[in-house]
Amino acid sequence: MSTLHITNGDDAGDKLRRFVDGPVALARDVLHEGPCPPVDGGAWHEVRARFLAGYGGATADEVKASLAADDRTIAGACRRGDAIVLWFEHDLFDQLAIIRTLDLLVRRKPDTTDTHPDAAAGPDGSSFSRTHPPVSLICIDRFPGVDRFVGLGQLTVEQLATLNGAGTSVTRGHYQLAVDAWRAFRSPDPRDLLQVAYQLGAAQLPVSEGGPALPFLGDALLRFLAEYPSVEIGLSRTEQLTLTSLLDGPTDAAALFGATQSREARPFMGDSTFFDLVARLASGRVPLVTVDRGPDASNRHAQRIAVTDAGREVLAGRADHIRLNGIDVWRGGVHLTGSDRSPWRWDARHETLVS
Repeated sequence: MSTLHITNGDDAGDKLRRFVDGPVALARDVLHEGPCPPVDGGAWHEVRARFLAGYGGATADEVKASLAADDRTIAGACRRGDAIVLWFEHDLFDQLAIIRTLDLLVRRKPDTTDTHPDAAAGPDGSSFSRTHPPVSLICIDRFPGVDRFVGLGQLTVEQLATLNGAGTSVTRGHYQLAVDAWRAFRSPDPRDLLQVAYQLGAAQLPVSEGGPALPFLGDALLRFLAEYPSVEIGLSRTEQLTLTSLLDGPTDAAALFGATQSREARPFMGDSTFFDLVARLASGRVPLVTVDRGPDASNRHAQRIAVTDAGREVLAGRADHIRLNGIDVWRGGVHLTGSDRSPWRWDARHETLVS
């Protein structure tokens, strides 16, 4: 029996290939950005490919083919009964990858008559056996000797290898929570996701004492909801951190990305996603930042970013980003759109959504 290892990106994947037996697959879709409607299979790949086209220079057709191939790799492992090991961490990017992967495992279950007590009920009412295939989860939020752990990719090959074989067996609780959370994430009503986050936040016990099977998921979902425009000034949490990081003066985009991520308790955003966010702030009716592309317009890292007077006014609470610029973004299954208002906003003080 072979073992399929699934992790979050090239850095961790390249290191895993140095010591694990079996293939390594990557879960690289930026699920916290762009439309994630409640569709599956080819329709899902099509929607995500249209959004992701251009990342790394890939066309929509190339992205669609890559996403479909990744899912076929998982389906093949299920069909053969191969073992699967999930290597992830505590941040939003990874937590969404986990629930999507576990939901996919339920959907791609092999035909079996096994009715193990840990078999999870799938979306179609069928069961998925914990033992066919055996799945384990390695998911950490810290590592001995690492002062600020932000992800598996920062560990050395030797450090990462110490985690090999230390995964937790994925049980019915993992699958059911993942299916419920993934359904809520893709719902057009964001209150469904908020309810899941509340339920997880209310259960702060360790897993061994009845806590949630995915202990980092609740905080990750709350962080996702903080990407909705705020009730006070209409900025998402990342947008607010970006403008705050510019108050001391202009800086290049790479340095701005680093400064913004240093303010995150659990960094989850890649630089390409961040640069797209900056571009949106610069292209509104009333720009909140300016972007000086310099002599090499293709080098986004070297672009010079500065906050505008309007950006300072919004950050100070004297203006509202949405009233100035409107909104047209997706958050999971929710399309936030409006010329001067958002259908939903995030109240960070009370950790709730308001319409």
